[in-house]
Amino acid sequence: MVKKRNKKKTLERKLDVAWSEAVKIRASYRCEYCGKKEYLNSHHIFTRSRKATRWELENGCCLCVGCHTFSSKFSAHKTGIQYTHWLEEKKGKKWVETLQRMSDEIYRPTIQELEETLTYLEKYVSSSK
Repeated sequence: MVKKRNKKKTLERKLDVAWSEAVKIRASYRCEYCGKKEYLNSHHIFTRSRKATRWELENGCCLCVGCHTFSSKFSAHKTGIQYTHWLEEKKGKKWVETLQRMSDEIYRPTIQELEETLTYLEKYVSSSK
């Protein structure tokens, strides 16, 4: 049981790294809000604790560190309502609602499913470089 848990945790860490890079690639290494090219973070639209969308590219947004966490004028973490309105304008309210429904699903991925997701994300990253 311990080996299986360790393998799953290792896969999850690799998935987090691959997902983060894929989100930045998809955004052309620019903050999707202000356009900055430095100090970029990959932000989970719906919390990463929800496995159903944790490694889903659509659940990611590339933001500079200010737009992600620090700015009191616009920040995904500090000004949640402004961020949500911006996201709905950018992607559409229906898109946000669909992603939320996906995120609300209970999902306990198997090791094989994690491996398949990792393979997909790694291919996405390598084909975009």
